[in-house]
Amino acid sequence: MDGLSKTAQDRPDIVARVWQLKLGAELKDLNEGVLGRVRARIYVVEFQKRGLPHAHILVILAEEDKPRTRQIIDKMVSVELPDKEKNPQLYETVTTCMIHGPCGAAYPDAVCMKGGKCTKGFPKTLSEVTKGNVAGYPVYRRRRRAAGVVLINGKEYDN
Repeated sequence: MDGLSKTAQDRPDIVARVWQLKLGAELKDLNEGVLGRVRARIYVVEFQKRGLPHAHILVILAEEDKPRTRQIIDKMVSVELPDKEKNPQLYETVTTCMIHGPCGAAYPDAVCMKGGKCTKGFPKTLSEVTKGNVAGYPVYRRRRRAAGVVLINGKEYDN
């Protein structure tokens, strides 16, 4: 196998090294207050079925730095597709790597489907504003796209 056709599974040593560097940079940003003053944090690293790592990170911010308004939450969290013209690299990354699906009625055998519904809650409801819900989890702002839907592998996606 030539060096150009290797996958992450072929080089777990490189994957682990790069992952440690990226995680270290993210933890450094958190410690330096990118989200506010950190009172405590804990994380766990898991390896997905395809062998790629990811981290679950819990951050407890100082009381005065906790986001309390929709506007502050919207500055910290976005669940909307980026603007393709303003930020083409981010748009490409999100639409290539961070779109859930396809699932739903047209794909009843998708891994996430149980009892005819997506276990991850997709498709999400569109919402003009960020708001809380009864379970305590926010419903993030997810507006209808002015640019219309995005076509990925023949399937239409909205925010």
